[in-house]
Amino acid sequence: MATRANRPAFDSVAILGWVALAIFTAEDIATAQTRRMLVDRGPIQNLDLYWGSASPSRAPVSPFTFVSEDLGGTNPKAILRDANDVLWGAKWDEEVHAEVAATRLAWAMGLQVEETYYVEDGQIIFPKKRPTFHRLSSFIDKTGKFRSAARLERRDTNVVSKGSWDLARDPRTADGGYSILILMNVVLANWDAKNSNTKILSVAGERGPIDWYIMGDYGASFGKMGGQFSHSKYKLRDYVQNKPVVTAVDGQTAHLGFSGTNSSAHAAVSLEAVRWFARRVSGLSLKQVEDAFRGAHASDADVHGFAQATYERFQEVVRAAGPMRLRALRTVGRGRPSTFARVEVPTRYGGPP
Repeated sequence: MATRANRPAFDSVAILGWVALAIFTAEDIATAQTRRMLVDRGPIQNLDLYWGSASPSRAPVSPFTFVSEDLGGTNPKAILRDANDVLWGAKWDEEVHAEVAATRLAWAMGLQVEETYYVEDGQIIFPKKRPTFHRLSSFIDKTGKFRSAARLERRDTNVVSKGSWDLARDPRTADGGYSILILMNVVLANWDAKNSNTKILSVAGERGPIDWYIMGDYGASFGKMGGQFSHSKYKLRDYVQNKPVVTAVDGQTAHLGFSGTNSSAHAAVSLEAVRWFARRVSGLSLKQVEDAFRGAHASDADVHGFAQATYERFQEVVRAAGPMRLRALRTVGRGRPSTFARVEVPTRYGGPP
């Protein structure tokens, strides 16, 4: 996970968290200040989604030393150390394109994500003899060469994993990012939103450790949402058949079109969350969405097809924000310095530092 020299959270989205929580105790506020979901990355239209949180200078370098096979989850995975002595989590098979693209889009929306790369080929060195693999034989040949592309996820030494968190319970972060994460899962059709696919990553901050509450796995995105036997991953024809992101607005509640794990957590968000999301995403161009899929090395057909479908799902959220909000969004889009609206946080609720 890359941590850059930006403000740790959006001032403008703080109201989402505080309104939802009603009244905090002093202990609640102190706890929330150490928890984050969002990073202020500035105007979304200025972001490079080909790289997202990644960068050419931090990309993995072959050859890789084999550390171990990772048997967590269902996809073939391994822990590797690259030529620069950086540790990586590698994943092969059907989730590679989806996860690389999805993390870039979530990053653009301000969510903290892990630093991911699409790696076309690589050479693995085995310190001893080649081990007997459980899932990797179809993806690493006898000489250690990649048989197919992999998704590599950086494991920085300054990041401490604290396990997973319960996605059905708002962790009450200081930035109110929970609803944004929920909306993003629905936009991406990330149906496999089980608790074991979440992560709490602790990073040292200026005022002490900060715990980042993130989705740790976006690999099930861009397919058909559904139950255990009625879903798919990274299939355009299925992705475009999903329900709208926002199916109805009832007063100050927006009902969401989600089907999958932790469905109750994805059933609805506040209308204010939809409006914040709309303000942010209204500045995102179709080309930027295409760049996210180019960064995932999607085929030309997939770049254009998935980008158009994803862009349309973003626009569904914008339309759900309502006519008055849309007029404000068009004003912002004509060259105002920020896509964020300034929302004052009531003093008694505190706010992000």
